[in-house]
Amino acid sequence: MISMSAVKSSSGAASYFAKDNYYTQEQSSEASLWGGEAAKKLNLSGEVSKADFENILNGILPDGTKVGSENTQRRISDDFTFSMPKSASIMAYVAKDERVLAAHFEAVKATMKWAEKNFAETRDYSRSRNGEPVKTGNLLYAMFQHDTSRELDPQGHIHVIIANLTQNKDGDWRALRNSALWENNTTLGAAYHAEFRDKLEALGYQTDLTGKHGQFEIAGVPKELIEEFSQRRQQVLDTAKAKGIDPKDHAALEPIVKATRNPKINLDDREALRKEWADRSASHLAKIEQLKSNAVKQTPEQSTASPGHRVGSQQPIGSPHNLRSILSEARHLIGDYMHARDPLTTDGIRRLSLTPSALRTELAVASAVRIEGQNEAVFNTGKLAATAANLGLKGVTIDRISTRIDTLLQKGELVPEVSKRLDGAYTYVTTPEHISQEQKLLDGIDKGRNASQPIIPASEAAQRLQSAAGDKPLNGEQLGAATLALSIQDRIAVVQGVAGGGKTTLIRTLKNVAQEEGREVLGLAFANTMVGTLRDEAGVEAQTVSSFVHQHIRAARQGEGERFEQSKATLQNKILVLDEASLVANKAMNDVVTIANKLNVERLVLIGDRKQLQSIEAGKAFSIIQAHEPSAANIATSHRQTTEHMKQVAALTREGQIKTAFSVLGNRVTQAKENSDNHVTLAAKKWLSLAPEDRDQTTLYASGRSARKELNELVQQGLKQEGGIGSQSMPVTTLVAANTLREEYRYAHTYRPGQVLDVVRNTKPAGLDRGRYEVLAAKRNSVELRSASGKLVKFDPRKIDPEDRTDSMKLSHRENIQLHEGDKIVWTSNDKDRGLLNSEQAKVLSITDEMIRVQRAKGEQLDLKAGDKMLERLGLAYAINMHQAQGMTTTMGIGVMHSAEKHLSNQRLFHVMATRVRENIDIYTDDTQKLIGSIERNPGDKASSLEATGKIKADEQTLSTADKANLSKAMKMLTHGKEAGQERQNGKPAEKEVNLPERNLERGL
Repeated sequence: MISMSAVKSSSGAASYFAKDNYYTQEQSSEASLWGGEAAKKLNLSGEVSKADFENILNGILPDGTKVGSENTQRRISDDFTFSMPKSASIMAYVAKDERVLAAHFEAVKATMKWAEKNFAETRDYSRSRNGEPVKTGNLLYAMFQHDTSRELDPQGHIHVIIANLTQNKDGDWRALRNSALWENNTTLGAAYHAEFRDKLEALGYQTDLTGKHGQFEIAGVPKELIEEFSQRRQQVLDTAKAKGIDPKDHAALEPIVKATRNPKINLDDREALRKEWADRSASHLAKIEQLKSNAVKQTPEQSTASPGHRVGSQQPIGSPHNLRSILSEARHLIGDYMHARDPLTTDGIRRLSLTPSALRTELAVASAVRIEGQNEAVFNTGKLAATAANLGLKGVTIDRISTRIDTLLQKGELVPEVSKRLDGAYTYVTTPEHISQEQKLLDGIDKGRNASQPIIPASEAAQRLQSAAGDKPLNGEQLGAATLALSIQDRIAVVQGVAGGGKTTLIRTLKNVAQEEGREVLGLAFANTMVGTLRDEAGVEAQTVSSFVHQHIRAARQGEGERFEQSKATLQNKILVLDEASLVANKAMNDVVTIANKLNVERLVLIGDRKQLQSIEAGKAFSIIQAHEPSAANIATSHRQTTEHMKQVAALTREGQIKTAFSVLGNRVTQAKENSDNHVTLAAKKWLSLAPEDRDQTTLYASGRSARKELNELVQQGLKQEGGIGSQSMPVTTLVAANTLREEYRYAHTYRPGQVLDVVRNTKPAGLDRGRYEVLAAKRNSVELRSASGKLVKFDPRKIDPEDRTDSMKLSHRENIQLHEGDKIVWTSNDKDRGLLNSEQAKVLSITDEMIRVQRAKGEQLDLKAGDKMLERLGLAYAINMHQAQGMTTTMGIGVMHSAEKHLSNQRLFHVMATRVRENIDIYTDDTQKLIGSIERNPGDKASSLEATGKIKADEQTLSTADKANLSKAMKMLTHGKEAGQERQNGKPAEKEVNLPERNLERGL
């Protein structure tokens, strides 16, 4: 793993890292070492002396030149620490395989060489007074090798102290801009793991992946021995458990790590320490020594730690020189060359011209492109490289990955973004497929121009609409949008409408007028909860986008025949209204537009808000369409919020004014105190403290799965204690989706023993029949399963077609919950035969030994007997996520947000959370200042390939008059020192605001 921190003191760092005799020569031949291209320029090499090291940290070059002025507040340096897997430390220090230490040093040097090439930057002030980043390609750093953890367990790690110095293109020494290094910490970790794995395998060891981010252990090192030497980690976990902190919550663990840390001890007698390690390993010593012996035997003479030095490993498989290696590694090697056809790799007989590492690198990068491309149309090159490295394929290193990415760029199979940087560097790429898909979508919009007829004349629209609206007349914005939808000659109309703008009223009125004209409105929505809203509140027939596309897309593409005529007849006289259109991905939106055009649908009305949540999968179709100037109307005024402070918060979050929004919320934002209940527990207690009638009007929001699970359990426990739910209960084993991407199913390490694999279509992925399987074991290229009938099945996931997008496999893990009478539950899958829909809520009425009786939202009762498949497809529903929340309205809300949840604490999620409520929202967090900073830094935006390549400009939007007024009012109140929201709200004075301190911008850890 790799950890990063800021060095605060040059003298302290020099005294600690570069002190004399930290190691004897026998213990390490390379206790310290200068590194980086900048070090070469300054003639710094070999071991690091204390004097030179301290001078460099103070900005003093070897010739005495001082870089930076005395008045400048210079950052001293950064400490990037590369820590071996525990098994590698055991083999190095207990089994005494010194080759492992050399391999580790080489892996770190290789990683830093790649980091310096890609992320070393300084600032250039030629175009901007604030400076802008430019690449330099050189770093200056010192490496220090240490051998113990804080608790004196064997833990090989290397501190890389990166000086705040780099040389620009003019030869001048400047301060290092370290942002790119810090922002790509996970990429550097992936690069390091891949390099070290490769070098250990070149030494004759095998490795097993143990985590999603490339973490691994040496195969064969006893698990018990790894645990024996993991005291430090266990101490942290035990403390976290005692405090009720999730061990997977790395941000929450950090204070524990610091609080339980012992002072570093400088042991003089390191031989005694190593003897202690040997004594603690006594029962396993023979095994690890044999493991070392076997590894040495498999390594050719004069082998180094560098990859590719084994006999024949860098020869193409088709060469005679490699025949012996082929026979010895047939199970693994031949499988790679027989891998399924892949358009992003060399295919057919030409594969035989590739070395094993070259082929595996091609396969890894191809997989990474598909993994990143499933959820994003434009993706970061560093993340792409990390994803390829983390697949763990043998011989795939970061340099080889970079070379392959460059090849794909040269061949046009990856397309770079249009760079706006002074040095021309780019960070993001897209694919021709994404560009083509987005262009096809815009072509579909063009095809719909002047392709229909007005349903009613524009001159009649206002009177007809207001008459159809009844006792809920349309306002000017709604009237304009409805008139547009009914009177234009274009097939496709767009309504950009803010949350709370009255879109449901608009749809209901459209339906009434359409019926008068012999048409029928068919509602479409991304999620079942939104479908329910369309049916219940707008009064229209509705279905999910996925079911609509599944029903009609094949017919639309065929363009003729019986299926085509059936779909055309079904959609005749239909007006399609797609609600919450921002949630629909590029592909699905393309399919809906294709169906509308090919089947001559009279009107497709897209309604949504591009400021709210965007699609889970790739693209931001709704924003792209709006950038193409369709027939469009704008509903910019929200009528949902009824209190002044929430009107202001809604306007502020829409414009990204996060700090001001938090100030307006004031003491409605609660930060958990140290050594007290965490923020999730506080949120649950807040909800439980409400009166029953207020609970019904207050929704709990939590985007993170672990926080939502914890909230549900805490609320259930609280209700049980107060008697709000019955004592009669039943344990239920449910299935929780593993959220596996299509490409990830093609790798054995994706599967974990105990998981459940459902093959839901008859496409036979990798030869698997439709049905349910339990995962028994996963080896390098093979997964062992047990079918529902008890039959043992083995399959090679590499045989899954990389172009198969039928989503025929679903991987889940089991989770036990206790259901009580009165519990609120939610379905997590569909049962169309009984009309049960994913995300629909229900209530447990009674529990007996034979069954659980539930009541659905509309009052129908349903009995679930033992073995009923829906018993495993449910969960507690006291808290919901933001994708479920979009489209819903509640009187009050309680939101849970963690400052370290990078992908969940963003501006879009916060805006949706803030605009769901009418009167008030309370926010509970671990750290208010950090949360504000996290949200401000993360807009939560999706990307467009056409936008990245400079062909369109999306997401430009103007403020409504109401939003301008609310923003102005909020700013005036804060500027004049008034207490936000002190006006009377609903007849009661508002709560007093607690002003927030300024955000600390320092990046040091």
